[in-house]
Amino acid sequence: MQNEYFKTTDICLASFLLVKGIEFAGINKDSSNRATFLFIHSSECVSLVTNFSQMKTTVEPISFHASMKRLKQLLYLNG
Repeated sequence: MQNEYFKTTDICLASFLLVKGIEFAGINKDSSNRATFLFIHSSECVSLVTNFSQMKTTVEPISFHASMKRLKQLLYLNG
């Protein structure tokens, strides 16, 4: 069950994964209210994360901005 999700606290990475079509599973917040974004773990997800961290990928800017706004809305809703 531990490897069922890919977890990140990086909203930019989370926005990127959303744009690339990785299935979003939700947001967890810890006692200090720090958010962790959850995505369904897959080989495609791991590959995208690697490419993102190595700056070997691109994304359409307006879609990226829209996904960032959506995640921020979810953060405030789950406040």
